[in-house]
Amino acid sequence: MNKKIFGLGKKLIKHELISGSIYIFAGSLISNILAFLFNLFLARSLTAIDYGIYASLISAIVLVGTPAQSIITVVVRFATNYLSSGQTDKAVKLYKTTFGFTLVIAVLLIFIFTVFSLPIKNFLHIDSILLVIFSGVIVAVGYLGIANAAFLQSLFKFTFISITLVIGGVVKLSVGVLLIILGFKVFGGLFAVFAMYLISFLLGFIPLKSVFTKTKENVSISIREVITYALPTGITIFALTSLTSIDIILVKHFFSSSSAGLYAGVSLIGKAIFYFTGPITMVMFPLLVKRHTKGENFNNLFYLTIVLVSISSIAITVFYFIFPRFIISLFLGGREYLNASSYLGLFGIFITLFSILNVFVNFFLSLKKTFISLFVVSGALLQIFLILFIHNNFFQVISISIFVCSLILIILLYIFLKDYGNFGKFRKTITFLNAPTV
Repeated sequence: MNKKIFGLGKKLIKHELISGSIYIFAGSLISNILAFLFNLFLARSLTAIDYGIYASLISAIVLVGTPAQSIITVVVRFATNYLSSGQTDKAVKLYKTTFGFTLVIAVLLIFIFTVFSLPIKNFLHIDSILLVIFSGVIVAVGYLGIANAAFLQSLFKFTFISITLVIGGVVKLSVGVLLIILGFKVFGGLFAVFAMYLISFLLGFIPLKSVFTKTKENVSISIREVITYALPTGITIFALTSLTSIDIILVKHFFSSSSAGLYAGVSLIGKAIFYFTGPITMVMFPLLVKRHTKGENFNNLFYLTIVLVSISSIAITVFYFIFPRFIISLFLGGREYLNASSYLGLFGIFITLFSILNVFVNFFLSLKKTFISLFVVSGALLQIFLILFIHNNFFQVISISIFVCSLILIILLYIFLKDYGNFGKFRKTITFLNAPTV
């Protein structure tokens, strides 16, 4: 019996999803712990009002930076396809094209944030225009790292990605703590994020240099094919990210500054669920593309991802429901945050649903099923519409997010069951007995 369990455990560890996820998870875990500590330091060091300002700007950065993630998804989809089929020259061409494109975007973003700094400042009730402009610079640097990040995933450089995540987390924490201590407040927090993006971008060149040394120059790729996939994918990921970002922005707009700070604090802890589960989906995507390209079975990989994400998310959410005040006190400190502790479990449900939804969305996108953008975008717009008209308290805002995520998830689940699903084979497909190993 013990040998059987040991053998299954050994196969489980060697499974390409698990092994890749372990590297990413380890790096992400350390990085997220460092990020968590940094945010806790900010929450404790800044007033609730200042932390609300910081959180709203970060949410804006995340939201505007969402197309970057969508571009990464697109590039990973095509780069993995090229590399899996031995078309390295096309992969290099794609890299150069992507880098040039993102450089243009970065310049435009700085210009846009500068031109519209005043209306953004007024909408978010922020005192300084410079904070808004600098937020644009942060987003721009994030876009510059797109090509490197995408190709590292496509090449399955999960160990290096993990190391980069840790280094970025250390830089963010150390720089941020130093600047906050020196009295730079919100700017100090933002500069720490800038430093993290910059170091991650620069480090990304190290492993790619040796990979792309000997390639042909005269090669072309189908830009039309890329764009056809990129547009709906970009819209989908933007809408998906909006589900966990727009609520903070709207709360900052409709609620008092102190209340917005409390919501941001609860949101910070609630999103820890996604910090734990996100790496699994990140690894799943290029593996699904590889299997699909080679004509291999991919349903078992998807099922396994769903199981891992669901179990992890639900476990943390249960903990949030049982010990909300303890968790709030432990991580956020100040008594003012305890006023929002009753919403932590509810926020956990929201992020659990979002984490599972994220798996489904990435599954369909990996197979080029971009039609799902219709449902994700409609859901994101519905969330905004409902919060605009229903926002008397935190319960209403979070409940709307739960409702919208549930609705989209039900639709995608139906589509999956209709086109790909066969839960009758579920137990067999996740036994790992015939799963590819690395």
